[in-house]
Amino acid sequence: MRSFIKKDLLIFIRDWKELLTVLLLPIVLVIVLNFAFAGLFDGDEVSMDLQLAVVNQDNETEAMEQLKERLVSDAAFEEQEANAIVEAAGEIQPVNLLSDYLESDDVKEWVTVHDLEEKEAAKKVKEGDLDGMLIIPEGYNADSLYASFAGEPPTKSLIYKMEEETMNSSALQQFIQGFIEQLNYQFAIQEITGGAEIEAALPEGGLEDIGTEHDFTMTQYFSIAIGALFALFVVATVAMKTGVEIRDHVFNRILLANSHPMRFLIGKMASTICLVVLQIIFVLLVSHFLMGVFPERSIAFWGGIFVLIILLALVLSGLAAIYTAILLRMNSVDAANGIFMLATLLFGTLGGGFVPIYMLPDWLQQIGEWTPNGLFLAILTEWIQFEDLSAIAQPSMIMIGFFLLFTFIGLALFPKRGKAQ
Repeated sequence: MRSFIKKDLLIFIRDWKELLTVLLLPIVLVIVLNFAFAGLFDGDEVSMDLQLAVVNQDNETEAMEQLKERLVSDAAFEEQEANAIVEAAGEIQPVNLLSDYLESDDVKEWVTVHDLEEKEAAKKVKEGDLDGMLIIPEGYNADSLYASFAGEPPTKSLIYKMEEETMNSSALQQFIQGFIEQLNYQFAIQEITGGAEIEAALPEGGLEDIGTEHDFTMTQYFSIAIGALFALFVVATVAMKTGVEIRDHVFNRILLANSHPMRFLIGKMASTICLVVLQIIFVLLVSHFLMGVFPERSIAFWGGIFVLIILLALVLSGLAAIYTAILLRMNSVDAANGIFMLATLLFGTLGGGFVPIYMLPDWLQQIGEWTPNGLFLAILTEWIQFEDLSAIAQPSMIMIGFFLLFTFIGLALFPKRGKAQ
């Protein structure tokens, strides 16, 4: 087996162009992307100046009278009971709560509110002077309170409009959605408790600490994601070198030497493990020394990193076995190479190698965690933040499962003697 492993390593190392690509290009990309996305997900505070127009079409002075009339006529409340409800509802009018929320100290740091008419607000939003506009429709106060006390769904809702979806307009939408969710929560409590002494708690703005031991920075993200991405390219390259061996009749000479063909496949897997481990360690260490990616971390932390790299290398060795078996079964080496590159691009995209995975839709993020590089990124994220073995035990077992599955598929696809194309 030593000869087979040495053969594959030498074939790869002698290709200086390929070697420099998988070693130096990831470092260049990590540096460039780190500067391009500087501060986007880091722990530094980000200041935003969101401009919101509020168009209030409701008449708050008439809201309580409208509520009383609907409680008596539509919900069949007694007038005395309706008066008591109206008196209690005066303290939790949704429009007043919204105004208090937008004027609170936490939110004022992020949002500047402009009270405007609808036409003027729409014009300013279209011209880009404002990020969005919030319309409070006529009768919103009375309808919301009636729905809460009568246990019926509301017929009116707040309307948020924006010219185009940007980071600022989406942030405003999140602020408003947070208020609505909290308001619905308070009304749900009121319905359960019968409206007794309800205090409407407003959602608070700002950043939330989720209790991690260490921050996870974009520099760390790019170092891991780019390293894993180029490990996929290493796998494809190792398999592609099989085409070179076919053209040079290396595989035929192995058969003539009466060596078992399976040694050829196992040699590919072993060389893939060596190359992937060396490549990712090189990327992480160089990135660390150039940009201080993992400052002041313990030996145990680096030991965990190494173990996880070994797990990824095992999974990718199984993938290399599949690629090699496919190539040996195909008539066209170029067609096989195209399949490998397509798979690499697919894994790279879903696993967060080409764009930050946080920018992908939730369903794509969930799919991405079932790719080798995506799962590796998820496990390392947990390890960097918490350094807790229990948190990575289950996903590590999944990686071992991937290794066994890929290896079984590779062995099953590997052509029998005389069947290789």
